[in-house]
Amino acid sequence: MPDYKPKPVLNIMAELGECPIWCVEDQALYWIDIDRMTINRFDPKDGKNKEWKLPAMPGCFALCDGNGAVIAARDGIYDFNFANGTAKMLCKAPFDTSVMRFNDGRTDRQGRLWAGTLAVDFAQMGKIPGAFYRYDGVTLESGISPIAIANGTAFSPDGKTMYRAESGELRVYAYDYNPDLGVASRQRVFAEIPQGFGAPDGAAIDSEGGYWVALPAGAKTGGVARFKPDGKMDFYFEMPVLVPTMIAFGGPNMSTLYITTARLEALMPKPIPDSAGNLFAVETPFRGIPEAKFRSRKKHF
Repeated sequence: MPDYKPKPVLNIMAELGECPIWCVEDQALYWIDIDRMTINRFDPKDGKNKEWKLPAMPGCFALCDGNGAVIAARDGIYDFNFANGTAKMLCKAPFDTSVMRFNDGRTDRQGRLWAGTLAVDFAQMGKIPGAFYRYDGVTLESGISPIAIANGTAFSPDGKTMYRAESGELRVYAYDYNPDLGVASRQRVFAEIPQGFGAPDGAAIDSEGGYWVALPAGAKTGGVARFKPDGKMDFYFEMPVLVPTMIAFGGPNMSTLYITTARLEALMPKPIPDSAGNLFAVETPFRGIPEAKFRSRKKHF
């Protein structure tokens, strides 16, 4: 089993760091702080982080060509321009935003954005039925329902298998995915998280089809696990913080695993450690796959 030792690369103490995405062109990592309503760009060459304020609480996003992003926020889908920091709403959320918000999501290999929902009230998470929505720039429609907690969204290297996690169930589900139609079918259990390892949160896929998932709130600390394409756990390593939230491969060779973390008061011991909420990285012998940029069916937003 590899001996991984994640190291802090950005001391930022995010409230709820999430959705890291590596941009190959920029050689930089984009990520969000959900609670602070920011989208960020971390440059590993100089260690600097730039943040932009958002008009609503983000759940997930996808990068676009032309220095932009599409963001699934609490009240709808936004087109965001990094050059001038402006956000334009593309469509409103198709649910009651007083009780639900967008959470985890990912583009499929064709560039459609999948974004799932989550209860706004921490005490109600997993108790209110939600859905995964598919957005292609023209329509925003339910693709998987009902769900409890949207997490762990990922697609296999060939784009024909979709994954999602149910944190409360300690399970990861797999689906047959039709890349042409953007339709997920035949839900089945892909993997079950052993007791004491934590609950499945954000995920990523490597070039061999391995499913990597952040596991916050384990018996001792948080961790990261890799599952082989057959659903068997390959290995697990501990994090120096309790709440790792999501992972992304990046770096010049796509072999650096970046890990966002959080300072969630409901889960954290008191006083909250200074390391909670920081960005971590660890070198691996694996290679990641660049996430597909959002591709709208419209020529222009």
